[in-house]
Amino acid sequence: MATDRPSIAAMWRGLFGSQASGSEPLRVGTQRAHNPEAAKLDDFAAFDILRFVLASAVLLGHLEVLHWAQAANLAVQVFFSLSGWLIGGILCRTQAGELGRFYFNRATRIWIPYFVTVAVLYGASLVHEAHHSPRWAEFLVYDLTFTHNWFSLRPDATLALAQMPLDGTGNHFWSLAAEEQFYLFAPLIMLFVPFGKTVWPWSVIAALSYLSGSQYAAISFGVLAAVVASRYGDWHLKSPARVFLTLALVVSIALMYVGAGAYPFGAPVFSVSAVLLCARPIRRTAISRWLGGVSFPLYLNAWVGLFAFHALQKRFGIWHGVTTLELLFGVAAGALMYHAIDAHVMARRNLWYRPALGWSLGVVGYSLLATGVLFFLLKQLRG
Repeated sequence: MATDRPSIAAMWRGLFGSQASGSEPLRVGTQRAHNPEAAKLDDFAAFDILRFVLASAVLLGHLEVLHWAQAANLAVQVFFSLSGWLIGGILCRTQAGELGRFYFNRATRIWIPYFVTVAVLYGASLVHEAHHSPRWAEFLVYDLTFTHNWFSLRPDATLALAQMPLDGTGNHFWSLAAEEQFYLFAPLIMLFVPFGKTVWPWSVIAALSYLSGSQYAAISFGVLAAVVASRYGDWHLKSPARVFLTLALVVSIALMYVGAGAYPFGAPVFSVSAVLLCARPIRRTAISRWLGGVSFPLYLNAWVGLFAFHALQKRFGIWHGVTTLELLFGVAAGALMYHAIDAHVMARRNLWYRPALGWSLGVVGYSLLATGVLFFLLKQLRG
């Protein structure tokens, strides 16, 4: 049976035009591949720059250039609020029948580069480390099932870090696990609970997360801000709101300065305030797009650049204590992975999409999480 194939012009619009202008979505076979995310944030260059600054801050924190112990974690918290704001906004525009596309977009954007990084890390561990801890395979299960943040550091965090591949190099995977859990559970609330897109349930979720010091507080604040914006418009762009957000930023900094005990309560406020202050229309450029694109692979793979740097340093006995070169090697590793993987995935994923594939990836996501939990419970039962 003959099918209507997309013209070259339609394919071009689906791949590129719809990202900038919200034009007609790409047809796949005889089905229209509707994408609630087709209208990209073309006027928010500040988010591109923010992402790159945050990924660089994580790297600089691990290099101990930023001497504050919470610097890298705070950058991650801002990432969380940014995810909550953007994904919350997407889910506010998404209908239940479009959820397969949401799963597909998250899987292609996050899973592909993430699983490549996991493979590189554990492959390097097999080659580089002569001996592996008894928990080596266990850590791999948690990393593959997005449960690192729940189980990897149990029962002794210090010992667990020492037992992880390459001396805990992949411990930053905890944040990817937390985000993936958010991507799986937030749609269930927003699309299948009758009042899931209203302000009050997310106010309750944000308040409970905040008061308990949960790692999900910053994400919940971001979602709450997005839900408020979907209901009442761009409130965060108004002058009184910007004054309030600036004051909240200053107060949260003062709160975090008080001491480590106050940090969990200052960080979510700082994070969502910083994101909302950046959420204003500024036209994106080729440079800002590149910075934004490189940020995720930089966060995932900066360690690869550092390992390469230290290998050269050890081999040739040069560049002692040159932190700038370490930073450049880390950024280079992120840029290499971006051009090798992320850029190609993002340019082609509209062509790959099928509704059945999207829903199947959603099932895979929930199954992976359930597998990690079941693995941990069985391990506990066996002692």
